[in-house]
Amino acid sequence: MTRRARTRRADPALDAFRRHIGARVVFTPATPERGGVEHGVIVDVDHRMVYVDYGYRNPVWPELGYAIATHPANLKLENPVAQVDTCDHCGSAERRGPAFLAAR
Repeated sequence: MTRRARTRRADPALDAFRRHIGARVVFTPATPERGGVEHGVIVDVDHRMVYVDYGYRNPVWPELGYAIATHPANLKLENPVAQVDTCDHCGSAERRGPAFLAAR
């Protein structure tokens, strides 16, 4: 293990998303050429990326299902206040749980 790896601290931006697994987020690309704004649900967070379910299968790594790795700089919480226990999509009284846990 290198000295840099031993002294590297956890990214505080990831900690904020780690506390909000199951919350809705908004993806805003750094440049307009990279696509439009998308809405999704956080399904997991690993040591450097946030995994978001945007409602379609992962086109690059199909084994991840609907989870797509997204850099935290491109995400913001849709509603930073406490989430209610209802599904925002269908109004059901039960929110879907994480379908994927990233390897760490």
